[in-house]
Amino acid sequence: MLGDEADPNEGFIANGGDSLKAVLLADRIFKLTGQELDYLEILEAPDAATLFRAALAGGRD
Repeated sequence: MLGDEADPNEGFIANGGDSLKAVLLADRIFKLTGQELDYLEILEAPDAATLFRAALAGGRD
């Protein structure tokens, strides 16, 4: 979604993401895993590892 040059140590926006891409990614995560993740969590995650943990946990309570 962000391309091969995405830096896993940077956040979604720093890697060229925007709100539309965040919504699309949240939808893709749901379709692949069944886990719901709010697009704001994607936008606010400081790095890929944080986003990955949020996706595994099913997002915010």
